[in-house]
Amino acid sequence: MMRKIVISLLCLCITTVAFGIDVNTEFEKLKTLEGKWTGTLERSDGSSDFLNLEYSITSNGSALLEESNTGGIEMLSIFNTQNEELLVTHYCGLQNKPVAIFENETNGTFYFKTDHSRSGLDSSKEAFVGYWKINLIDDSTLIYEYNVIGPKGEVFVAKAKMKRVG
Repeated sequence: MMRKIVISLLCLCITTVAFGIDVNTEFEKLKTLEGKWTGTLERSDGSSDFLNLEYSITSNGSALLEESNTGGIEMLSIFNTQNEELLVTHYCGLQNKPVAIFENETNGTFYFKTDHSRSGLDSSKEAFVGYWKINLIDDSTLIYEYNVIGPKGEVFVAKAKMKRVG
């Protein structure tokens, strides 16, 4: 019995290594976002704003910088790999700093989820971004989505169809 358990765990470890996520490959895919994007951000609470995104590769290729402007509010996010993790650190207009971990990529959609403990954030006390989804449809179109969570649960989901403008 114990031998079967050990063999099962060993197979699981080998499968995880063999089919695991290569964060460097995923990061290289994200770098194709480099350039300027524009669209309209529609929120589930009924509000909307223009959204401009500008992506640039910096720090000798080790970071992807996202500068955003949502209805006149400027924010900054930095994507990078660290210790075999793909992360995004978001300097938010809500005056906090969520750190999100890459969860997966499916059909061109990159999903990042905020790590509450790593970020030092508590959704029972403050509002912050809970997840990001970036779906690179093709070289000129992407879908940008995130949610904001807070003391009363999900505050809103925001989604924009973005077009490359430069």
